[in-house]
Amino acid sequence: MTRILLVAQETGGVGKSMLARGVAEAIPDAPILEIESTQRILEYDHGNTKGSKRVAHFQVRADRASIDRTGGQAARAEFDAVINAMVAVTVPSIVDIGANTAGSLLASFDDEFVGGLAEMGIEIGVLVVVTSDASALTEGAKLLAQSRRWTTARFAVENRLRGNVDPAMLKKVAGDAEITTLAKWEFEPRTVGFLQATGLYAIPGLKTSDFQKEYGFSEARRMVSDLKGFRLAVMEAVHPAAVWLVS
Repeated sequence: MTRILLVAQETGGVGKSMLARGVAEAIPDAPILEIESTQRILEYDHGNTKGSKRVAHFQVRADRASIDRTGGQAARAEFDAVINAMVAVTVPSIVDIGANTAGSLLASFDDEFVGGLAEMGIEIGVLVVVTSDASALTEGAKLLAQSRRWTTARFAVENRLRGNVDPAMLKKVAGDAEITTLAKWEFEPRTVGFLQATGLYAIPGLKTSDFQKEYGFSEARRMVSDLKGFRLAVMEAVHPAAVWLVS
């Protein structure tokens, strides 16, 4: 049995790709299928000399409206390449679905697709990110409900970057999905810049001396401590999903 984890949220800016990176850090050998208008997860193949790439990028139009406007065969064919790649996986894999894309992609998973996956011995799980934003809560609930019929496992990560979600509301949104939490982190501007530029991949090897010359010992020490703590927190938030993916 081979498993695929979809990391999804229609609303942008909620930390979805960072959580996808957390799963990638937890499972270093898992391939990543990135569905975005432009490739964003670049760090894993930067300077790669082994030939095979870990990240496969599948370009989609920038917003769901532009997909839906095409109608008919054009809209249906929008996801052919990524669906073909999904059914071809032979090892646990991560699919990072860009904002404004998850609803359309999941809607294309018809009975033939789901039946074909079962015949090939492929199981799908979904990890949905929710925040206190009304749009993220609404879209998160839709995605979890939409995927219930054909997923083996569902996970919801409450990212508290904009505040806590009311527990009753969170439970209503998540339904039977397993819930974990990513606490809000306060970073200094230079730390944010490093995190945005490199993701989580470079953090384990960081030392205070890497930043000391430019920023001074004390700030450099805080930067490294914050980055390593945040990476660990992200990996803990996605831990149940990562365990399912490789079990």
